[in-house]
Amino acid sequence: MIKAFHILGVILFLGNFIVSAVWRMRAQKSDDKNVHQFSIKLIQRTDMIFTIPGIILIAVTGHMLAPAFGGIGAHGWIYHSYALLSISALIWVAGLLPIQRKQLLLIKESHSLKEAGIRYKTLNRWWAILGGIATLLPMIALYLMVVHPV
Repeated sequence: MIKAFHILGVILFLGNFIVSAVWRMRAQKSDDKNVHQFSIKLIQRTDMIFTIPGIILIAVTGHMLAPAFGGIGAHGWIYHSYALLSISALIWVAGLLPIQRKQLLLIKESHSLKEAGIRYKTLNRWWAILGGIATLLPMIALYLMVVHPV
């Protein structure tokens, strides 16, 4: 049962990261600031509903499952998975969330995306780069957890 909750956590976490990227890419095709604002607010809301519970489920159940394999330090695939997930969560908290807040402020203070200007576009690029890394790292962890390489 613990393993099922662990997998559910991975689905919630990675699923929301991937869907958020799709929403943002779709919003980037629009010049309507309301579309951008809506996508950012929706991502913030789904982060609270899916990403945070996903992280909690992964961390708690992973810690519960690790002793069956000799503990966190017994195998590189466990240790590295912990590290990759931790780095991904750190990028999310220290990078992606602040970028989203800054972008919302820029949008609210501007009459249009054009007025939000280069600062908004620069933040978009950083969000895409950091979001890509934050998504790739747990995908590597998922591979390690499934394959259990020596």
